[in-house]
Amino acid sequence: MQALFRPRTDFRNSRTGRLILAGAASLILSLTLGGCTTDKTASTTEDEPEIQLQWPAPPDNARFTYEARLVSEASIRKETDEERLKRTLTGRPAPTEEPVYRKPAALAARNGRIYVADPATNAIVVFDVPRARAYKIGVREPNQILRPISMAMDSQNNLFVLDATLGKVMVYDAIGLFKYSVGNGKDWTRAAGVAVSKDGKKIFVVDRGSVEGDDHKIVAYAPDGSELFRIGPRGRAPGKLNIPLAATVTDDGTLLVLDSGNFRIQAFDLDGNYKLHFGSVGNGLGQFSRPRSIATDREGRVYVSDASFNNVQLFSPTGELLMWIGSAGLRDLPGQFGLIAGIAVDETGRLYISDHYHRKIEVYRPTPTK
Repeated sequence: MQALFRPRTDFRNSRTGRLILAGAASLILSLTLGGCTTDKTASTTEDEPEIQLQWPAPPDNARFTYEARLVSEASIRKETDEERLKRTLTGRPAPTEEPVYRKPAALAARNGRIYVADPATNAIVVFDVPRARAYKIGVREPNQILRPISMAMDSQNNLFVLDATLGKVMVYDAIGLFKYSVGNGKDWTRAAGVAVSKDGKKIFVVDRGSVEGDDHKIVAYAPDGSELFRIGPRGRAPGKLNIPLAATVTDDGTLLVLDSGNFRIQAFDLDGNYKLHFGSVGNGLGQFSRPRSIATDREGRVYVSDASFNNVQLFSPTGELLMWIGSAGLRDLPGQFGLIAGIAVDETGRLYISDHYHRKIEVYRPTPTK
């Protein structure tokens, strides 16, 4: 797979870094993009935690490999000699090592750009890997973002940002130039997510509704802001919704809705017609407890993050569980999450996972099959 992130160890000056550096050279190479990972774990003594870098674990063939941790600009570019000298003399992190977000929420990724919705700083943080820089968009008036909570992208690389405070979907081009907005908030009770068709002609706003009311729905809009149709209201029957939290659109034109209160994924066509659903409540494999985010790849596989399990489950388009990535953990180690949140999959098949508790974003690349 083509290199995207520069080779680096993401745990410099940390205990985790010392654990990894104490391991075999092959393990260190596994933390770099383009490196060949040969070991599943690193553990230098019996009382030190194992670090799982490949999923699933042996003897199964690895499907995903831990690749990088995105926190600061230093995550995507090499430290300069001047920055290294300053860090050495002062003992303080170089400016490029300062975290660029506070609470990574929703994610989107395309063409080497990773977009991070950061409600705490009222902005979208962009990790621009090809240009080796990080910057913010949505910070300039009059089209300033106030509380971004969800994002989606169309095939033209336009970024659709749901702003909970403005009550609008703000649309930007790939580099962050504002284009237009949709909605005024009056159609929604408590908007939670946004999705868009690949051609950008249908924009879907997920409304989780009120606690006691039946106003749990999906509202579809045209780019000019006109309402096209609605999916809902509240209920348990196929096509009905109960606290929907997120949605995404597959390459073949299927709208997938994370119907969290019903502990299932529902599939609709782009006109709102019900197709199928899968999932159930529980703590078993393939079940849901606190599902939080949804994404899909080019093959139509479905990724669902769950805040109870602190993992991402991967399903076939019809709902067959294929594997999972991650586990609950209060130690800030690869593959361990304290409060998993948004996820995204880019065109290369890389999976991006945000974690509120550890305030990190982890990147997993597909592992070539033998």
